[in-house]
Amino acid sequence: MGTTLSFRIGMVMLVGFILMQLLLLLVWQTPGRGGADANYGLPAPATLARMVDAMERAGPAGAAELADSYDGSIFTVTIGRTPPNDFREVPTALSELASRYRRALADHNVVVDGGPGVFGAWMGDRARPMRFFVPIRLTIWMRDGRVLILTGRPSRALSAYLARRSLLGAVSGALLLLMLWIALRQTTRPLRRLTRATQALGDDLRAPDATVEGSRETRALAQAFNDMKARIVSLMDERTFILAGIAHDMRTYLTRLRLRAEFIADDGQRARAERDLDQMSALLDDNLLFASIDRHNVTPMQRIDLSALTRALVEARFEADRIAVSAHEPALIEAEAAGLERIFGNLVDNGFRHADLMRIAVRQDAHTIVWQFEDNGPGVAPADLPQLGLAYHRLDPSRNPKAGGAGLGLAIVQALADAMRAQVAFGTSNDGGLRINIVFRKNATT
Repeated sequence: MGTTLSFRIGMVMLVGFILMQLLLLLVWQTPGRGGADANYGLPAPATLARMVDAMERAGPAGAAELADSYDGSIFTVTIGRTPPNDFREVPTALSELASRYRRALADHNVVVDGGPGVFGAWMGDRARPMRFFVPIRLTIWMRDGRVLILTGRPSRALSAYLARRSLLGAVSGALLLLMLWIALRQTTRPLRRLTRATQALGDDLRAPDATVEGSRETRALAQAFNDMKARIVSLMDERTFILAGIAHDMRTYLTRLRLRAEFIADDGQRARAERDLDQMSALLDDNLLFASIDRHNVTPMQRIDLSALTRALVEARFEADRIAVSAHEPALIEAEAAGLERIFGNLVDNGFRHADLMRIAVRQDAHTIVWQFEDNGPGVAPADLPQLGLAYHRLDPSRNPKAGGAGLGLAIVQALADAMRAQVAFGTSNDGGLRINIVFRKNATT
């Protein structure tokens, strides 16, 4: 599923922030480096030997004070009466370290345990500075019988200090992340507004221009969009103006031809000439109407009861006795009355051009109002249904005038429906004829 630019950049910053915190945690909790001489947070063997000697010389009381003084660094120091009861086997990677401690304290019993622990399978025999997970422990039996225990883990004081530093780093990082997010929102806001302007253009060519704001690149993009929109509107207006001029001039010539047709002596020839002139006039009217329909801005829109309008339009047709109407409940929509009348006329004319009976219904549910037209004609092959509604497209390529006009009837229906925010669906009726549904959304009509 697609995501916004803000979300993607925000996720990158969030993941980077988490990784940074984990890295800081690893660095703070992992003193020292791995290697042949690594002690993993513990004192060096020679230093440990001097510490034990000083404690034994100081006696029990002095040893306790020395232990307290040592216990405040990157390892913890305790003196007890009994050794730990959870000794673990020394890993192979730490055998050399254990040997060095035993050599430094050859006159004492020394146990080195700990090691990779649960990470052994991943780490193998390599010693790694991960002692905050599985610290190394030194257990030394002193001459007075007590047991000195050193653990390669920061003391409580140092742990508290590191925790405060970690909290400070986390809060600072969170504040930085928040400021970056606010800055990102401010940066991408012009893009979101430009996106809304682009979407509005798809619904209304006369929509306001996009606001030129933001970074230099975003401002250039918004200005280019406004220029493109202006050119499109200009081309649409120019097309309508040219067609209107052609239609005006053609009507002048048609009027002259009608006057001259009156002088045709043969009644049949005169009737055919007048029929051709009527068809030419109707074709001009259809072309001009189709070109002038603003699919995205029909005005004025008004509240109309589609059921009542359907009944009135059917009663006005001379084929009313061949139309079955099912439009009883009120169905209020926001539409243009003249556009609805033209849709009705085009669909009824198209239906009776191929059939002798029609059914017109108005149905509604919780979300839509459907204006349905069905006939009992031969219908249209399913493969040809998507081509209905295309301008100047006829399923009969012979241009036989008895089969229809120039292919603008359904195109005008499609354009008018688009202008009134309705959808046109072509299908096959139950008796094999053509079914046309004009679907109005209630949330767009209330």
